[in-house]
Amino acid sequence: MKRLMGLLVLVAGVASAAIPQSEREVLIALYNSTNGDSWGTKTNWKSGGSFSAAGTECTWFGVICAGNAVTSVQLVQNNLTGSLPSLTGLTNLRAFNVYSNQLTGSIPSLSGLTSLQYFYVYSNQLTGSIPSLTGLTSLHFFLANSNKLTGSIPSLTGLTNLQYFQAFSNQLTGSIPSLTGLTNLEDFYVNSNQLTGAVPDPPSPSALVAGGSSLCPNYLTVSTSSAWNTATGSTPWSTACTSTTPISISPGGITNAASFDNTALAPGSLASLFGVFTGTNTTTASSSPWLTTLSGLSVKFNN
Repeated sequence: MKRLMGLLVLVAGVASAAIPQSEREVLIALYNSTNGDSWGTKTNWKSGGSFSAAGTECTWFGVICAGNAVTSVQLVQNNLTGSLPSLTGLTNLRAFNVYSNQLTGSIPSLSGLTSLQYFYVYSNQLTGSIPSLTGLTSLHFFLANSNKLTGSIPSLTGLTNLQYFQAFSNQLTGSIPSLTGLTNLEDFYVNSNQLTGAVPDPPSPSALVAGGSSLCPNYLTVSTSSAWNTATGSTPWSTACTSTTPISISPGGITNAASFDNTALAPGSLASLFGVFTGTNTTTASSSPWLTTLSGLSVKFNN
């Protein structure tokens, strides 16, 4: 069973001094880029239509400070829309929790956020890839599941404090990276993606909680592993996996059949599709009007 962690609350005194201007700018950018005027709660962010004066930031809803630095942003289920801005100015950030909103766009770079411990962006509509996590040695929880993320799972090497990694229910591809050295990793959920290749065997580290991980469904190479059986609570661990690569359309791979222009499609026109079509046969339609199903294969656009 997935053990999604709830809202983390960091308690700190309200700072009376102004936070650095670079941190204030990130907060303002976050408000503007996520349609802050439509947030469910936005107490103290604005006064008289303008952003509240410098020195008040630690009283803004969802902002928690220690000393004169922002250490936590908590905007869970608060009707955030739009995309996330750069967070690199929040150099003392420990927790960033914006799950269960309607965020789109990509996850911004986390480079340099060496104090970051908790990063929760799950249950949004985020696209793009998971950014590099290299150097985030303080990271304990990374939860980005239930989005529309693509690309591969980044290297987890060196994240010795990582306890929970959850990226299930996305569109991730590639192989599962090495888990060697992650001596505190307890939960590892990457199911319901398009991952391929072999699983790390044995599933290092041994800290994985019995039944606290999930690898399938994916397109992983089926193998025998009692350790993964224990970690996933499923015997065999590969019960819901298949090694058959799915049919997939390449990015920009739907084009006008005559010009191969992927911006010139219109209802009723002929299209060419480029991608991976494992298990299909070469078949040619013999006459028009063209069939909508050929050799058992059909394609739907927006259902």
